Amino acid sequence: MQYKKIFFFSLSLLIASTFIFSCKKEKNSSPIMSVTPGSLYLYGEVGDLITFKISVSSENSLSKVVIMSTRENEMPALVKDTAISTKGTTFNYYFKIPTDLAGKSIVFDFKAEDVNGKTGGTAKRLYVNALPVSSVIVLSETSGHRMYSNLSTSPDAYDLETNSSKFSIVADTASRDIQDFSGADTTLSKNWKSPAGGKFVRFNSYDYANATDSSAIAAYSAGANQSVLYNVAVNDIIITKLGSVGSNKYVVLRITNIVDNAGKNNDYYEFNVKK
Repeated sequence: MQYKKIFFFSLSLLIASTFIFSCKKEKNSSPIMSVTPGSLYLYGEVGDLITFKISVSSENSLSKVVIMSTRENEMPALVKDTAISTKGTTFNYYFKIPTDLAGKSIVFDFKAEDVNGKTGGTAKRLYVNALPVSSVIVLSETSGHRMYSNLSTSPDAYDLETNSSKFSIVADTASRDIQDFSGADTTLSKNWKSPAGGKFVRFNSYDYANATDSSAIAAYSAGANQSVLYNVAVNDIIITKLGSVGSNKYVVLRITNIVDNAGKNNDYYEFNVKK
């Protein structure tokens, strides 16, 4: 009987010790941290605002939550260090992707620490897509180009490839991208043709000030191209696809002056060229 008492006493003591040890172990557990988005690897574009939602729970009171960031080939940097005295917290951390991270990645380390020095945490790597390579070419402008009347004794055609005036009577067809198309009358016709085989599109709403190769092509494609351009006027914006070159080449012209004096020798068009 005495042995039974000793046995049950020992068993009770063992159960009590196990319970106490279990409680103590539970109290010594590390903080539990969760961060959303939940994926380990994240992806974004320059300018995106990434929102991290951080939730922490702990059996013991917390002391702080720390966020570190590490860019490629750089030292870690402290981005947030928050003192906390409760056993749990939830908050958001916002990160707007800067331009200098384009094509690179950054690692965020999230860590919570309790009053006993126990820590828990997680990490996320954010990959930032590279900026698209721009193939847009801003067109350069030259001014003061002149082409005279077809009835005058001055150059009546123009080579837009070389930016040079030509006499239609002697110049090769391929060099005459534009040419005055006046008839027998002494009045300037204000009509253009392209012996080189180019086409014209009048596009007066075109953004001439910010002309690029791609915007010129788009405007030309959207307009009605013509072999002969009638009634050219000051401030007209004309886009032409050159017929004198094998590859696609587009030139933008803006008419700045038209002079039609008495007679025919001093009649001319003056224009700026962007290409």
